[in-house]
Amino acid sequence: MSASDPVGEVAQNDQPGLNILRAAVRRRPWLRLPKGAALRQDAMAGLSSAISNVPDGMANGALLGVNPVHGLYGTIFGPAVGGALVSTQLMMITTMAAASLSASQALGGLTGQARADGLFAMVLLVGALQLGAGWLRLGRFLRFVSYSVTLGFLTGVSVLLILNQLPDVTGRDAPGGVTGAVQLLSDLGSVHLPTLALAALTLLLAVLLPRTKVGQYGRLFAVVVPSLLALLPLFADVQLVRDTGTIPKGLPLPSLPPLSAFTPGVITGAIAVALIILVQSAGVGQSVPNPDGARHSSSRDFMAIGAANMVSGLFRGAPVGGSVSGTALNVLYGGQSRWASIFAGLIMAVIVLAFSGAVGVVAMPALGALLILAGVSSIKPRDIRLVVEAGWPSWLAGGTTFVAMLFLPIQAAVGFGVVLSAFLYITQASTDISLVELVRHDDGAIEERKPPATLSARQVTVLDGYGQLFYAGAHTLERLLPRVGGAERPVVVLRLRGLASMGATLLEVLARYARDIGNAGGRLYLSGVDPAAHRQIVRTGRLDLQGPVRIHEATAFRGQSTRAAVEESEEWLVSVAQEPGDG
Repeated sequence: MSASDPVGEVAQNDQPGLNILRAAVRRRPWLRLPKGAALRQDAMAGLSSAISNVPDGMANGALLGVNPVHGLYGTIFGPAVGGALVSTQLMMITTMAAASLSASQALGGLTGQARADGLFAMVLLVGALQLGAGWLRLGRFLRFVSYSVTLGFLTGVSVLLILNQLPDVTGRDAPGGVTGAVQLLSDLGSVHLPTLALAALTLLLAVLLPRTKVGQYGRLFAVVVPSLLALLPLFADVQLVRDTGTIPKGLPLPSLPPLSAFTPGVITGAIAVALIILVQSAGVGQSVPNPDGARHSSSRDFMAIGAANMVSGLFRGAPVGGSVSGTALNVLYGGQSRWASIFAGLIMAVIVLAFSGAVGVVAMPALGALLILAGVSSIKPRDIRLVVEAGWPSWLAGGTTFVAMLFLPIQAAVGFGVVLSAFLYITQASTDISLVELVRHDDGAIEERKPPATLSARQVTVLDGYGQLFYAGAHTLERLLPRVGGAERPVVVLRLRGLASMGATLLEVLARYARDIGNAGGRLYLSGVDPAAHRQIVRTGRLDLQGPVRIHEATAFRGQSTRAAVEESEEWLVSVAQEPGDG
């Protein structure tokens, strides 16, 4: 097949995902180095982002319940691999608190090497799922997850993020979450004061230092200073990173987790984590325009994040995604292209090689305090107020999802949120139905009126419906349609323009209405019918097109088929009025 063969071109373009991969290979974005000042600016932005990612990566590793160095591995391969492939050039693909917390929840009671193997298996599965989502262009289905449900879920993640750090910042050997918070309130005497003091110092420094000339490096100093103090005899009992396990030296070699690590809990957890990452990353991608004006592609971003997670899992790294804070810092540091992200990953690799020994002396309460700050900053009071003020369906959806996140396993909470979103969509669509009567005046103006309760004898009533006429929406339409009552020879013209297909429920509703009108000697005209819907009606045979039902297909001119239906119905009324015995 020649390259100019149009049939071949169409066949290629019709294969989901291939055009995305083909375009990425053809453009070779990872080979296009910026020149001069732009390259230097990307290098400096990458250096700044890498330094900022050190405390964040370690904190996310600790949050996962594994050696914090695995969080640093994620900050190497996420930015390097994701930055090379992503369509949103300034997006920073790195570790995320929401993803780390969700993965930690999904791993449940696994400990030691079993927990680490389960994590890496989960990250690999997350990457595979995200690659598949991008390949099949499934990003469009994310819009069916309502904003209120998403906000309730993410707010629940933020609160859990805070509660799960209470054992680390108080020095208590206790569970996290709501249960641990209740136990802490009932046993305040068990708090280890030196640990709490270092955590409080970290919070204070993390809030104040970024407002000074230190800038965004303040979070790094907020971890370094308390960690140095933790080496003093007064803080000898404070837990350090090295207490959680041996800190490996150098970079990890690629390895696959054992098949036994792919348990049902890990698989369902991977689905939940993949969805969380994609929802958050989609919002990041839409909010950051490309400096060169190139178009943003959600599907390509999904594939880039998936590839980054697969490589991260292969090298024993934490799950990664489009980070809101990381992307904001990348822009703030002056990143000009995707190379800022790539440089961030490469520089992080150098940092891990050179300073892996220093990781072991980092104080755990300092990392916990940083995560508490991240959780607090992730709660958006203005957005919550917007959902509350939007009405009871919105705040009920957000509130129930928030509660589910606090008390249910992560897989169940995500599934609950998705099902709730679908239920709300169907409910809203089925109730947001309106029906109006169209009345034409002598000057040509068309007035919309409330339809009559009952039809009039030997008169044409033109009706137009608004909303989604599927499932319960069709039954809502049936309740709104004027009753036939005792009218003789009533005629209804029902405008259905914009309805691409007829659901079985709508066909049944129209069949019953047509039967009632036919029993009264009248007719039902359906105007503005899409040709595909017309063929569907003919194929099903549910409507009697030789009896009381007539169809006028939609044309390129709005109202043309409805006018034709009205004229035909009026002519029919005149003709039947002249029949012997009528009237």
